[in-house]
Amino acid sequence: MTDSASRALLSQPPSRRLLPSKDSSKYAEIDGFIRIPSRRGVIEDSEPYRSLSKTEVDDNSDSSSPSESDCDSHDDSETPVLSAHQESLKLLEHDLDANPRAVSKWLSLLNQTLSIIPFTSKNATKTRSEITVSIIARALSADPQNNRDRYLRLTYLRSGEGIWHESKLRSEWEDALRVGGIDIWLEWLEWKIRNGNKSIDGVLESAARALTGLGIGEEADVGKVRIFWRVAVAIKNAGMSTRNSADTEVSIHIWSPGYSERAMAMFQAQAEL
Repeated sequence: MTDSASRALLSQPPSRRLLPSKDSSKYAEIDGFIRIPSRRGVIEDSEPYRSLSKTEVDDNSDSSSPSESDCDSHDDSETPVLSAHQESLKLLEHDLDANPRAVSKWLSLLNQTLSIIPFTSKNATKTRSEITVSIIARALSADPQNNRDRYLRLTYLRSGEGIWHESKLRSEWEDALRVGGIDIWLEWLEWKIRNGNKSIDGVLESAARALTGLGIGEEADVGKVRIFWRVAVAIKNAGMSTRNSADTEVSIHIWSPGYSERAMAMFQAQAEL
């Protein structure tokens, strides 16, 4: 190396002082440094942070963006959760859509619906009667065969007695009597005795109609005996009055003479027959 070249080299800053090389392109200078190749002879990526940063960004993007499972969870959270009561009603409604003649299912639907109306709640009797009438009315109209089910009819009439107008109640009873049967006739007689036919003449008139409505046959004969006994009890009770004792505040039943004797005479006549 000549003196002028040496002086020129020494005049350079330390970072720029490079030794000459036979192959100047073999070790290229980068920002004042010469990068030494690896044993494999391949210079590794000078910017490894780029791939790392990209991976981190991708990972962060995946964690921050809503995934399909997150969407499903969100959708599930918005779906209303049915209570056990609502689930039972839903299943019963489904069964009744498939088979509207299932009287037992209608009664289960009624009981399940009434289960949330405590007897001690305000206006419980009226509310329960309205619900019963509504559900049984659906059952009666769901299929013609349901109209002949005596239990549905009687449940409908007993509940309607507390909320219907008298004319509506009379009309419904007349419709039920067309179905017939001892159970319906006896319940009708009970209704007549409770509502305005407590006199002996009224009781006998209603009983005579019930006996005629039963027709003839073995089943009808059993029903007529039941009506006979009910009339005898009604006659006996017709002579009973009640007053409260001033001393003990206990109700005292007072029997008028003649009514108990009439009831006993009916049983004697039946025994002779």
